[in-house]
Amino acid sequence: MSLLFESFTPLNFPDLFTLMWAGALLIVLGSIAVYTLAQRRYRRYPEILALHEWVFWSIVVTWGIIPLLVIIHVPLLLMLLIVVPGMAVAAWATFVKFPPLVTAMNDEIRRRRFVPPPRRSERERARPTPAGRRRKHR
Repeated sequence: MSLLFESFTPLNFPDLFTLMWAGALLIVLGSIAVYTLAQRRYRRYPEILALHEWVFWSIVVTWGIIPLLVIIHVPLLLMLLIVVPGMAVAAWATFVKFPPLVTAMNDEIRRRRFVPPPRRSERERARPTPAGRRRKHR
């Protein structure tokens, strides 16, 4: 229990010190890459983008602070009090908040893909002629 209140230095935590700040940087860079790719891939689907926003910001804020906390040698308990709620928010958004919305969005995508749009009859809509005026087709 006393380990939680010791400052996070390479002397107190030799195995965990480098792993913590290097892992935090890798997690932040990886989440930025995934977020950038998701923005391009899902730009037409706002519910999926909202999920990526929630997960991205909870991970970036949580793990972006960790290298700073490692440098200033805060206690391990403070780092855990930041990491655990941040990851809980990302897990909540991924597994509780957005699955119904993503399911509805997937159903809408399938409906758009496999149901053809209604046909217009040519009698209702006059087509323009090369001169620019509209005439009714016979």
